[in-house]
Amino acid sequence: MSVDPEIQAARLLQASHAPPGFDITRLDTVEARTGLNRLAMVFSDPGAVVDRVETLSVPGPGGPIRVRLYHPVPEAAGVILFVHGGGWFACDVDTHDPIMRRLALASGRVVIGFDYRLAPEHPFPAALEDVKAIWDWALELGMGVPALAGDSAGANLVLALMLSERDVGRVLPPAAALAYGCYTPDLDTSSQRRFGDGSYGLSTVRMAWYWRRYLGALSDAPPVLAAPLGADLRCLPPCFLGIAECDVLADENRMMAERMREAGVKVETVTWPGATHGFLQMTAHAGLARRAIRDLARGLRNPVAS
Repeated sequence: MSVDPEIQAARLLQASHAPPGFDITRLDTVEARTGLNRLAMVFSDPGAVVDRVETLSVPGPGGPIRVRLYHPVPEAAGVILFVHGGGWFACDVDTHDPIMRRLALASGRVVIGFDYRLAPEHPFPAALEDVKAIWDWALELGMGVPALAGDSAGANLVLALMLSERDVGRVLPPAAALAYGCYTPDLDTSSQRRFGDGSYGLSTVRMAWYWRRYLGALSDAPPVLAAPLGADLRCLPPCFLGIAECDVLADENRMMAERMREAGVKVETVTWPGATHGFLQMTAHAGLARRAIRDLARGLRNPVAS
């Protein structure tokens, strides 16, 4: 299966900035995280110009949380709370700045991004606790109930937030957009076997490494809020699921969409042809990344009716 040529060129550009033999599974935490974040910053997007960006500090359960608001022009009513990916191990509002800028421009809404505590120093449920804290903070802004969006590990955390809020009878978002989420540590799927050797980016070995660090002592019996493919999915709001065609996680995203439908959730899926895991960050280099972010915005603006 061929990778989109612009995405492949962007991947080669990023690889040219990597140290020889760079392998996060063989490095200490600080070195691996610093290296991943530095490589993500290769994909800065000078063309994604919003009207105004605010950076704030919000109290969280583990200390202050850096929060960033992206204001587009014109600015429509409503807000989107975006949760970044990075295997629960790396990335932050800086690495995902291109996605949030483009999402604000495509939706016309204020987009809120934030950092959260990372594993392995802070395994599950620390990241989810931080997501809940920012969700509560966003609800108090007076801008309405936020829609939710996230990529990869961020999609996992978005879904976990919705499940936990549903279970205690609290308000849910009007819609959620989930891009190539990771939903189960069971990596025995056709897409893992087809794309998992590392030549398409994210490998099966690295995904297993991320899961072990996120779950920590819970690796042998993951809670459903950490691995939500096995959760009761009833009564969730409409969900848009974006699937990268050349991604080890493609099959579990298809399974998630099907299980949501079986639970009565309104679901729309889009498969991005030739896309690899993490390609949404490549907005300055790949037209497909820009189109995919418009898909996410549309999924939040016009959630499926059935």
